[in-house]
Amino acid sequence: MRFIFVLTLLFLVFSCKDKDISKTRYFDKPSVLVTNGGENSISVIDPDSFKERHRLFVPAPNNTFLHHIGLSSDQSKFALAFPEYDFAGGHDGLHNLQVKGNVVLFDRNSESVKNTIRVPFANHNAVFSPDNSEVWTGLVSHSGRVLVYNTGNGALIKEITVGADPHEVLFSEDGKYVVTSCMESSFMTVIDPKTKTVLKEIKVDPFPTNVWHGKDASQIIVENANQKSINFVDLNTLQAIDHIDLDFSPGFSKFAPNGELWICAKGQNFLSIYKKQNTLWAEKTRISTENDPHQLMFYNGNTWLVNQKQNTVQVFNTDSKAKVTAFSVGQKPNAIVFIP
Repeated sequence: MRFIFVLTLLFLVFSCKDKDISKTRYFDKPSVLVTNGGENSISVIDPDSFKERHRLFVPAPNNTFLHHIGLSSDQSKFALAFPEYDFAGGHDGLHNLQVKGNVVLFDRNSESVKNTIRVPFANHNAVFSPDNSEVWTGLVSHSGRVLVYNTGNGALIKEITVGADPHEVLFSEDGKYVVTSCMESSFMTVIDPKTKTVLKEIKVDPFPTNVWHGKDASQIIVENANQKSINFVDLNTLQAIDHIDLDFSPGFSKFAPNGELWICAKGQNFLSIYKKQNTLWAEKTRISTENDPHQLMFYNGNTWLVNQKQNTVQVFNTDSKAKVTAFSVGQKPNAIVFIP
């Protein structure tokens, strides 16, 4: 009888232990995610304590460098670009290479890779369609193409010809358009996601570097590191309606909730903050940063910034501009998002 009691007790102990282990789920809570291209990992950060809760190393093809993250509309899946090229060293080196790319689809609930899609050339990012049935990515090559895949089986749905060297591919916030900038052109490309055809090439400054979401669903920011400028495109009229000339190269731009435009200075260690007063844009202030400010986001009154060559995240109060904290993440962080 005593023997049976001991066995029962041991069973309960180990059962509880297994249940405790199963509860260690790193994506169950609201988190800030940072993609680390130098080691193919995701830093999972507690947004309240500013502590790295976990660092997940993503199974990926060899000789790849994790670059940017796309979230499904319900935040249950991540689309990760894994090019066989390190964009942290600049983009010009791709011109003499023949390198592949990958789209890795990661499931938040199971915390595992669900599918890996090989693509013909290095890709900058991957993004879900609003209904999550498709994933879109661009090939950063002279034979510019945007590819659309089925998220379920990874089958190619459509190959769309665009200009040379398309970089970031974005859905407009209302899902009506897909946009990208082609670096060897003077245009921002607008694609109809239903017919998967090019609707219009919108004239912007020569050699546009990238596209980002603007102040609302009708606006796209087009940055130009070569021209040192920013164009604003209105998706209602499908034309560029405003611009800012800078004295530095922009690397990433995003509007804060208070209407300020925060701009990462490419290759320099500062953030520039602009505000439009009447009809003119004016720089309000500059904030010194650590090495290579690369991408930022706004959350809970703070600005979170990844510094790619410092391997850190800095947090600033968005209104006062005072530094709140700074902490280390993985190697060569390049993107940051919040998941609720």
